[in-house]
Amino acid sequence: MVSGQVAQLAPDAAAPLTLAGATKAALAANPASLAARQQLVMAVARVGQAQAGTRYAFSLTSSLGVSNAHVIQPPPSEESFYSLINAVTLPLPIGRKPRLAVAQANAQLAAARATYASAQLALSGQVNAAYYDLLRKQALRVVAVDTLASAKRQGEDAQKRFAAGDVPELDVERAKVPVATAEAGLEQAENAVLVSREALNAVLGRPLDAPMTVAEVDEAVLTATPALGLSIEEVRRRARSGSPDVRAAEASLTAADEGLKLAGTSRDATYSLQASDSRSNDQTAFSRLDSVQAMVTIPLSDGGLASAQKDEARAALAAARAQAETAGRTAEATASAAFRNAQSSVHLIASARVARDIAQTTYDKTGLGYREGLYPLSDVLTAQSALTQAKIAYAQAVYDAATAVAGLENALGVGE
Repeated sequence: MVSGQVAQLAPDAAAPLTLAGATKAALAANPASLAARQQLVMAVARVGQAQAGTRYAFSLTSSLGVSNAHVIQPPPSEESFYSLINAVTLPLPIGRKPRLAVAQANAQLAAARATYASAQLALSGQVNAAYYDLLRKQALRVVAVDTLASAKRQGEDAQKRFAAGDVPELDVERAKVPVATAEAGLEQAENAVLVSREALNAVLGRPLDAPMTVAEVDEAVLTATPALGLSIEEVRRRARSGSPDVRAAEASLTAADEGLKLAGTSRDATYSLQASDSRSNDQTAFSRLDSVQAMVTIPLSDGGLASAQKDEARAALAAARAQAETAGRTAEATASAAFRNAQSSVHLIASARVARDIAQTTYDKTGLGYREGLYPLSDVLTAQSALTQAKIAYAQAVYDAATAVAGLENALGVGE
């Protein structure tokens, strides 16, 4: 494990933020997550709208009129009168159209739920990347701090040996180069940490300058990740069966199929009942008339609308079928690549750790030999540079592996 990162963070920050905590915070506050959630709410509302079409809904129509009329057979020969008509209409939700509308809305809701889950996983992936990037930059800052300290110690050793007359003044001057280089490297590392922290805060929906500490990565947890114990075939199978993108595409395919069926109902008859009450003081007509009637409406011609709607629905169905197949293949390919990258990255940690330890031992022994006059300064500087590179490679290996493992779990929908 790369040690020392948490201690380097702002002391006024709260307890270290875990990856799970960061993901939860992002899902609760990130604007993209909130927008995706509202899309799901809209889909639920559309189901309610479709279900309303299967229920009885009354409407009242009321009209009041005043007329002036000439009568053919008087008396009277002319009169003015009022008429009041109240009618209650009840459309009958029978036939296949209301049922198919509900089926389509439910399929669209299933697609929206899967799309929301996909959006959550995508956001989780962004959190993973930003979280481990911050840890990586902090680890590299620790390396930069250690490198600067080592360079300064080496410069002090060279100064002491020069004062004792053991080495030429050139060694003192040469020892200043690593110090200047390390100071510049530390400045870059500090800036990189600030940029990475702002990026993570942005994903979490927090102020960019909000302080935070992030929990360290445990190598043992990385190497024991259950997903790494799966076979490549199992990874691909789980990706295709569990991917929210695949589920969304399949639900969209179902919705498109229902849409095609619904398009075929545009020429279906509609049914309704109507009760009316008419009142008038017209002396030549009924003063009151109550009636009940059943109505059937059959579209005879629509100008080609139904045919065009069916063509559109067939095209939507074909597109949804192709998208479902594409989503399945993409899920398999993504999970397969993530699995191989995670395995390779985890294996590289051990090699990088061995290289770092060897470089540290070499540097320590070379520095001791220099102080005893056994090695020239050039050997010390070479060993110091090799140690710095080995520390950087180890830090990169740890966080590359952490990012790769998180990517694998994301591809398999772990924690969805």
